[in-house]
Amino acid sequence: MKKIAFFCRDQEGLESIEYLVDNINSVLGDYVKTSVYFLNEMEENQQVQADAYLVLYEEMLRYLVSHISDFSKVIVITRSIQKKNLQSVMNIPSGTDVLVINDSRESILQTIHLIYELGIGHIKLHPYDETLLHSDLYRRMDTCIVANGSEQLIPSWIIHIHNIYNREISFETFQKLITLLELENPVVRGNLFNKITEELDTGANFIHSYLGNFLKEQLLTNVIETMTQAIVLLDKQQNIHYINEKGYSIFHMITGDNLAKSPLFFNALVEGDDYKDELVRFSEQNYLVEKHSFILQNKEIGCCLILQNEKNLRDTEGQLNRQLKTRGLYAKYTFRDITCQSMSMKKSIDIAKRAALSDYTILIRGESGTGKELFAQSIHNYSLRKKAPFVAVNCAALPENLLESELFGYEPGAFTGAQKNGKIGLFEQAEKGTIFLDEIGDISPNLQSRLLRVIQEKQVMRIGSDKIIDINVRIIAATNANLEKQIACGKFRSDLFYRLNVLSIHIAPLRQRREDILPLLQNFLGKYYKDISPKERDILYRYDWPGNVRELENVAFYYRTLDTVPEYLQHPNQNQEQDQFQTSGLLVSTESVPEPTPVSRVPDSAPCSEEEIKKLILRLIADATKSLSGIGRTALLQKLALHNVQIGEGKLKRLLSECQNDGLIKVYQGRSGSQITPKGQAYLS
Repeated sequence: MKKIAFFCRDQEGLESIEYLVDNINSVLGDYVKTSVYFLNEMEENQQVQADAYLVLYEEMLRYLVSHISDFSKVIVITRSIQKKNLQSVMNIPSGTDVLVINDSRESILQTIHLIYELGIGHIKLHPYDETLLHSDLYRRMDTCIVANGSEQLIPSWIIHIHNIYNREISFETFQKLITLLELENPVVRGNLFNKITEELDTGANFIHSYLGNFLKEQLLTNVIETMTQAIVLLDKQQNIHYINEKGYSIFHMITGDNLAKSPLFFNALVEGDDYKDELVRFSEQNYLVEKHSFILQNKEIGCCLILQNEKNLRDTEGQLNRQLKTRGLYAKYTFRDITCQSMSMKKSIDIAKRAALSDYTILIRGESGTGKELFAQSIHNYSLRKKAPFVAVNCAALPENLLESELFGYEPGAFTGAQKNGKIGLFEQAEKGTIFLDEIGDISPNLQSRLLRVIQEKQVMRIGSDKIIDINVRIIAATNANLEKQIACGKFRSDLFYRLNVLSIHIAPLRQRREDILPLLQNFLGKYYKDISPKERDILYRYDWPGNVRELENVAFYYRTLDTVPEYLQHPNQNQEQDQFQTSGLLVSTESVPEPTPVSRVPDSAPCSEEEIKKLILRLIADATKSLSGIGRTALLQKLALHNVQIGEGKLKRLLSECQNDGLIKVYQGRSGSQITPKGQAYLS
């Protein structure tokens, strides 16, 4: 128990002295014993031994020289006023002359100073002086502020009395006392916080500093101390200035020890430049280590080491993946799940892999059933975002208003039928991951405008909100529509098309890669594939598959159930003239992606040689040539992709230059693009 000596001038105002002692006990409780000494009753050389000495006024210090030996333990008490007792003072009319009454002149002056420090400056405060009691100044005043125990001094003509009762020991005084006595603990801290909420204290900055330090301490205690990562703070000589519980469990060292003396230490941990995710092994465990240096006046004064156990990291990743799978926000397919033998499909996969490693927006184009979502999921799992969510939404499956609320989310009460707590949109749910917008060609003009802004600004705004939310999301879109034709018809925004079509991937229909038909069928049928006769295989190989891979999968299910291929496959010429036909009990439309309309139809197989590609380019330029305009390189690349020709812009520029040198085309600057010449027309003919 700590000893406190409380020095008072005399026993006058004994009630106030007892109140202050109770004040001390309310905060420090049983941790201290307070003894009161009255200077006028002490012997001349009486020595007082204590852990702390409290005095009410600085003037009293000269009387303590013969009574205490260590003045570093002396604290001069400052006072504060409880909020509830000061409210009436704040309501005194502005400009009022107010008499301030207390038990001594020092207390009166302290009270006046405290009231002014609290920002109450609208009234004129006058100290009580018995010699001026009958002066004209006092006679004109009808308002006073009085402290508890001094009520008998109030002049008889005073009408408005504002009692501030006993003033409390200030927060600043208590903090000095707690530090001196080394009593910083949760009980004392809790008592002190209760005091803060009840008083108006002039040391507001001091209180804020204390609260800030307390919050930092709580951060250390409740967060850093319980982290699964080891945190070690070192100076330049590798002396430990802080180490958390996890760090202690690894190195078995505490603050003040030298890390270099640990058998696990090696210089590479702290020497050289900062680093991150370096793999280090000791104590038969793998750790990912990162180092952060601290620089003062261009000199390194120390560093912080952060060590993460590889096993804990994998457990955390596993838990995150399980949560994402529970919510359905993950991609289950990879490029290994794509069955193919055709060169066109392998080329598409190669392009997709290279595109996945970038962070650009991707547009996947192909007929319905070719596997666009399979590609989207594979791209996500091949990218650096593979550990983050994958969110897929079919834009054609939802009406406009519902699709908008699903994509962008909404605030509580944003519209009739909205969830009472609002909803997070799919863009926000895909944070740091990928959002897959399937059937992008079917969204309305209004949504096209909002989507364009999201792609441009990387920001969303929930319905019913005025708050902008920054997002970090990779967008993959897919369509089976001819977006160029929709742009020409005014159904799709050209600026949105160019934002989406940064990296374009074309998936050829199954009829253009027939070498994939039987491998896919074998994958779907498994052990039943051996039961298909050579004749049935020939039928399946020669069929055009308007429903693409999805239709082939349905046929496989049909065969596994009924041990035969569907009837319509055995007589394709009769059924292919119909717009729709039955496949495995399902209606499948023959409608596919609208084809461009070149002068000469390009064969099903893609051009292979440069000469064939050059002829195709000339045909496309001829189709686009008008009296005042032609076609640009970007549009040419897109049209070539629709013909399953994937070339880079550099190669296209070279081929165009060759055609221009041969006099087959003219290449203009600006929007005119490339136009066919009469010589070029003759060459095509």
